[in-house]
Amino acid sequence: MRLARRDWRPPPLVLAIVTTIGAAAVVLYLQQRAMIALESQNAVIVRQLAEQTATDIAVELRRTLDGPIFDTLAAVNHPDLRLGRLDLVARHFARGLEAYPHVDRFLAWNASTTPGAAGDPDVLFYGRSGEFGRDPDLGEAVLALARQHAGTQQIYVAADGIGSEPRQVFLRLFWTDARRRDFFAVLGFVIEPASMRERLFAGARGRVFDALLLRRGGDVPLQLRITDDAGDVVYGTLPRETDGARLGFPMLFYPADDIRSRLAAGVAPRPWTIDVGAPPFARAFGVGGQRYWPTALSALLMLAALGLTVQAHRRSTELARMQTDFVTHVSHQLKTPLSLLSTATETLQMDRIRSPEKLSEYLDTIRAEASRLSALVQRVLEFSRVQQPRTYEFEQVDLGALVRETVAAFAHGLNQPARFDVALQGPGPYVQADPAALEQVVANLLDNAVKYSRADRPITVRVRAERLTAVIEVTDRGVGIAPAEQARIFERFYRVPGAGHRQGFGLGLPIVRELVHGQGGRVDVSSTPGEGSTFRVTLRCITGPVVPGSAPLSQPEAAS
Repeated sequence: MRLARRDWRPPPLVLAIVTTIGAAAVVLYLQQRAMIALESQNAVIVRQLAEQTATDIAVELRRTLDGPIFDTLAAVNHPDLRLGRLDLVARHFARGLEAYPHVDRFLAWNASTTPGAAGDPDVLFYGRSGEFGRDPDLGEAVLALARQHAGTQQIYVAADGIGSEPRQVFLRLFWTDARRRDFFAVLGFVIEPASMRERLFAGARGRVFDALLLRRGGDVPLQLRITDDAGDVVYGTLPRETDGARLGFPMLFYPADDIRSRLAAGVAPRPWTIDVGAPPFARAFGVGGQRYWPTALSALLMLAALGLTVQAHRRSTELARMQTDFVTHVSHQLKTPLSLLSTATETLQMDRIRSPEKLSEYLDTIRAEASRLSALVQRVLEFSRVQQPRTYEFEQVDLGALVRETVAAFAHGLNQPARFDVALQGPGPYVQADPAALEQVVANLLDNAVKYSRADRPITVRVRAERLTAVIEVTDRGVGIAPAEQARIFERFYRVPGAGHRQGFGLGLPIVRELVHGQGGRVDVSSTPGEGSTFRVTLRCITGPVVPGSAPLSQPEAAS
């Protein structure tokens, strides 16, 4: 036996989900590849910026260390020293201390000044007090250093560990003649190694380095770290594990390369290190600011699209189910009157009715079922018409009178007992609306109330004015509606589960909503399960009757 071949196809929702996930995976993959390439480019750019910035910082640091020699000591001329004009020298020293805070003191010695206790003139030290002072121990060490290297006939002398408290000293010797047999003056400065690090990067000097980082980095927040020969951080906040540019810096408190040919004695440089870089987060977002947000946005959009697809499928499936239920319910509702009409007609055709009473009974049955069938078809046709564009004929309507007449007509046409209580507040209120549409709204609300109310409980209809609006309320004392269902009862084909839909198609309330919105109003419901429901229609109110010959009223706007 051959089995019939079946062509299996996956459901559309599964295809949509798989396609969306596949597209998301491709986009994320391509985005990730692009981000990796961008990260590599960013790393190169950051490295180049860091190298340039490290070079600039090294140049600025070197200029700061060389400044006391080239800007201060070189500014003092021979005639001032020969004349012993220490007041003029003090001006240069004051400007030097202000410009270069890492210098502890400047010093000056002149052979023509007044001799000290030992017979030779004392070395005078100009500090931040703004006056010259004496330090005999350090002064003797400085003068001894100058005499020790005078035989080299050089101009500059640099030494470390001078005095009882080890200090760094730089001296400039001024010779009496071109043969350099004897010097008549010495200028120089003193560095305190313990405090020089803090002074070198404090105040305005530190702000200069920060400005270099900002100027070079731009959108990339570059950071700086300067470490000494022992590996201790001298200045900066750049984490040690951060990649970037590294530049070796020979730490000397004087310009060894520029004055090497004129230097009698020097100091061995200490290898400091200048590191410039950007933290990983800054590298990711700094250059262009586009690292992760495109990937995250793409993923979110894909997830949103997938969610909307699932939601749309669920809604379409639910609508299809509701439409199927509607067709089944309509078929069931039509089947009963058609069956009765067919049976009664067949009986009459076979001439089986002999008595006038039976004939009248059968005719009443045919008329009742035909009326019922007509009502069912009319409800479906009403909904069909509401779904099509409709032109409303607006006019001034006395809402109270219209509701009273509609309730009376509806009660007269009922085939079952029902009691209606109508509460009006005098004439009006007046609205600008289509009377036929309003009559249909009220009739549908009354029909809905009768279906879900007991015959011994009255249905209350109220009409009142509230400021600029007119309100119609239809209150029943029936089964009520659960809060979770109240938001859905105005949807097409929706029927509350377990509410006893004896004749409901799920069309009455959607028709009400469409008609009320067409009048520029709104409809809502408040209900308590087991106690009943109140449907409320709100329309824009006008002040009173229009005087004949006056300007016509415009179409009302939607009530807020």
